[in-house]
Amino acid sequence: SFLTVLDRPAPEKYQPTNSTRVTGPVIRVGNQTLPVEIADTEAERELGLSGRQPMPNMPGLLFVFETPGKYGFWMRDMNFAIDIIWIDENWQVIGVDRAVGPETYPQVFEPSAPVKYVLKLGIDTGTRLYFDTQT
Repeated sequence: SFLTVLDRPAPEKYQPTNSTRVTGPVIRVGNQTLPVEIADTEAERELGLSGRQPMPNMPGLLFVFETPGKYGFWMRDMNFAIDIIWIDENWQVIGVDRAVGPETYPQVFEPSAPVKYVLKLGIDTGTRLYFDTQT
């Protein structure tokens, strides 16, 4: 099924805090720690970033699917461009669609191979990611 890139924040339990100590879910890229919001239900994945305004240090939005697949995303109601990072079940980046803007709607973007995770962040193909639910 086609999914829109999310248009509302993830549930409060998954949102990063404004504290200097990261207390929510994070993605580690090498030595860098990046807070993420989680979209792990169909309703959350269908809501997301649409309608939001870009903010400095905006957390990434991690879409989590139950099984690997070729999930499609479009830019309906988006106000800014994003990078769509396609991640397999082993947390390996298998592709990146860079600077996908609102003007691309209704084009649908899909990965070249099945993925279990999709992330909005600016990183490169081949990067190894680590997911950590710090408390």
